[in-house]
Amino acid sequence: QALVLLNDPTFVEAARVLGKKMMEYDGISQGIAKTYKKLTGSTIKKEELTILTELQHTEFEKFKNNKAKAQGWISIGEYAIAPTDDIALVAANAVVASTIINSDAFVTKR
Repeated sequence: QALVLLNDPTFVEAARVLGKKMMEYDGISQGIAKTYKKLTGSTIKKEELTILTELQHTEFEKFKNNKAKAQGWISIGEYAIAPTDDIALVAANAVVASTIINSDAFVTKR
């Protein structure tokens, strides 16, 4: 199950779409919290939000310094990312969305 949620093109594309939509909120913390709520039906705990925000920052720095790595998150599927979008930011947000998708909160809907 975990391999499908991590690698299936449908889930990768879903994570990318969610990552793009995270950019519509007022700040990354709010984007993560709203995405978590959409995916799990639950309000995110403070500790979870802290961890996911730190993950987003780490991934953003990694993708900012290696655009080719970000391209892997951006190129799968039909949902197009606008040329004006920051692909490092979308990719970092997609990693966070994928992490939520792979969490027990998503899989089992606690």
